[in-house]
Amino acid sequence: MSEATLRHFLGAGDGIPVVASVGTSVAGEVPATKHAVSVLAKRGIGLSEHRSRHLERDDLVSADLIIVMTRQHELAVGLLDPEARSRTFLLGELVRLAGQVGQRLSGQSLREWVWKINNARGGYMITGRLADEIADPYGETVEVYERLAVRLDGYCGILARLVQCQV
Repeated sequence: MSEATLRHFLGAGDGIPVVASVGTSVAGEVPATKHAVSVLAKRGIGLSEHRSRHLERDDLVSADLIIVMTRQHELAVGLLDPEARSRTFLLGELVRLAGQVGQRLSGQSLREWVWKINNARGGYMITGRLADEIADPYGETVEVYERLAVRLDGYCGILARLVQCQV
């Protein structure tokens, strides 16, 4: 849901980063849940073609920014590639810190902007705050998915405005 929501807010065009979703505990290519598909469809976001994919080290090496939902996900990233730690953020943490750093500037690479956000952590070794985590709604009711979609709308809308370069 987060990948599709962020992609929706970023739109399309030059300079828009590639957004890809991978899982830390998926087995095979599994479609999104019916609740996820229906909740996002109400927002005009397609998810029916989505298939899960397992996180690989190559995904991390090439990524300028790695967004995770929980500290457990962050730990899985760190175990695969310890150097990716400075580019790995809980979604809530990323939005909070990016708000402090400000919008990405014209001519500034995404990786440079992410480095500034990492520096805003102030040297803390624990990723984000407990409130920055987003629990997986798998197996929950459609109402839980709807509340998650509202939260993702807020985070992804803010993040899209911050990541798109100022002109």
